[in-house]
Amino acid sequence: MTQPYECEIRFEIDDIKDFEARLDRLGARIALPYEFTDHYYKLPAGNWDPVKKNIRIRQWIQPQKDTTIYIVKLEIISIDGLQFKRSLYPEGKLPLFTGPHDMCRTLLDDLGFEFWFSLRKENACLWEVPRYAAQAVPCGSFFTAVEYIKGLGWTAELEFEGNDPQKAGSAIRQALSALQIPMQKVTHNPISAVYLQNIERSRNADKNS
Repeated sequence: MTQPYECEIRFEIDDIKDFEARLDRLGARIALPYEFTDHYYKLPAGNWDPVKKNIRIRQWIQPQKDTTIYIVKLEIISIDGLQFKRSLYPEGKLPLFTGPHDMCRTLLDDLGFEFWFSLRKENACLWEVPRYAAQAVPCGSFFTAVEYIKGLGWTAELEFEGNDPQKAGSAIRQALSALQIPMQKVTHNPISAVYLQNIERSRNADKNS
C-alpha cells in the first residue's frame, strides 16, 4: 500500500477478534494477506532518529517479491490536534536497490551502515473497507493493514495520499471513527520507533523488577 507522499498513523489492537468483527460489520474484505521481515540499519556514528528517517531491507515471505532496500524520510504533521507522519519522498518508501538478500546486506555494509534490528510482520492482512455513511458523515473507502509483531502484539495502520495533508488528516479522522478507534490508541510514530520504545520499556522494567 503505497501512496504519493503517504500520510500514516498506527494504532494498537487490544482484541483482534473484536476488531475483525468490526471490520466484518463494515463489509470489509481481505485484499491481500502478506508476511515479511524488515531488517533495519543505521550509521554507527551520529544521531539516527527512527521517527525522522530509516533505511531497511525488506525480505518478503508472502507473496513472493524481490528483496529491496528502502529509505524513508518523514515529517510529523499536526492538524486540529491529530498528529500523523508524512513521507518526504514520492511514493513513501524510496527503493534504492533490489536483489538477493546477501547483496543487499553487502551493499549497506559497503556504504558504512551497520545492522540495527529486525522486525517481522506475521499473519498480516490488508483489509479494504468499502465506502459507507456513519453517523450521517460520509466516509470513502479505505484500506487498513492489520499485523502481528512479536513483542508488540496486534497493530494496524491507516495510510492516505499525502499531497494535501489537510485532506489526508480529514480522511484519517473519518477512518478512525468508522473503526471506533479512540485517539489514545493512535500514534504518529513509525513502527520502528514504536518497536524500539517497547524494547526500552521492557529493559527498564527488568532492571526495576
